[in-house]
Amino acid sequence: MEILLTIAGFDPTGGAGILRDIKTFRHFGFLGGGIITVNTVQNTKGVRDLAFVEGSFLLSQLKTVLEDLSPKGVKVGIPHREKEVNRRVSEILSSLSVPVVFDPVLSPTFGKEFVENIEVLLPLIEVSKVLTPNYSEFLKLRKLLQGKTFIVKGWPCGKRVCDVLFVNGSEADRVCHEKDGRVVRGTGCAFSSALTALLAKGLGLKEAFREAVDFITEYRRSAFEIEGAPQLYPSI
Repeated sequence: MEILLTIAGFDPTGGAGILRDIKTFRHFGFLGGGIITVNTVQNTKGVRDLAFVEGSFLLSQLKTVLEDLSPKGVKVGIPHREKEVNRRVSEILSSLSVPVVFDPVLSPTFGKEFVENIEVLLPLIEVSKVLTPNYSEFLKLRKLLQGKTFIVKGWPCGKRVCDVLFVNGSEADRVCHEKDGRVVRGTGCAFSSALTALLAKGLGLKEAFREAVDFITEYRRSAFEIEGAPQLYPSI
């Protein structure tokens, strides 16, 4: 069985972050490995505290994993807070010659922000085949994304929301949905992980985009309520 790698934050509930990425990889038929950028204290109500992994430890872990595992694709989630660490991670990823999908997570749905200085993202933006910001992240990163290939998730379009694919800065495709008001955990992580898996399978970008959107539609539809939690929990 082939392997995908995620470099992202750890959510102890398993609803998002590395655990969600690995579950999504497995759904698409891949084994998953994970490198943690940041540990969090959180539950379904939000992030209360966080601790970034020391940069040299993260890099050592990544290099060691790659000594005997050859991932077919890499998903990057919460970046490290230090630009130099992200630069060195990007150098390693560029040597792999596999699809890199960067979900530039700046803050959780509820709780403390992860990234304050967006300049630290620049090395990861440059190495990525495609980026997957949500609409609020896109507004903050718009200048950095000029001329890039990216997918904006949840773009407001009147009474609907759209997922919009941009290739080299120009709109190439969009899929729109009726707003349903459901707040579902881990949709951003699941979408970028699904896209990574589909690209690793050899699908073209537009086809992978469409299939990832379909996956998230089912992911949202099948989510269920946990008593006392403000977010629905994914069943996939």
